[in-house]
Amino acid sequence: MQQPPSPVARASGLRIFLLVVLAIAALIFGVLVLAGLLAVANGSNSSSVYTFTASVAVLFAASVVALVGVSIRASWSRVAAILAGVAISMTCIGSLLGIPIIVVAARAPDLSRPRTA
Repeated sequence: MQQPPSPVARASGLRIFLLVVLAIAALIFGVLVLAGLLAVANGSNSSSVYTFTASVAVLFAASVVALVGVSIRASWSRVAAILAGVAISMTCIGSLLGIPIIVVAARAPDLSRPRTA
């Protein structure tokens, strides 16, 4: 029995777009983590520097986990990418990257490995 066609066709190149956007997000937040660590290493003892570095490190980790999941086509990659997009969207610059991550992760048809019989 055939399934009825979906009203919106899914594009096949969305996985590559998602990988590129996640890599850009990981790169940006990785640089910010290094800047925070450099500030701590240079003797900054304010709690705002620690808070900034810790929060950016969490965003960096979320981006890297989602990037690895999508690149290896893990079964949990869609959830990881959506959660990373939501977390990234909480920052100003992250909203430029987070919203496309959420939309593409929700629509991409080929995030997990095809099942073999």
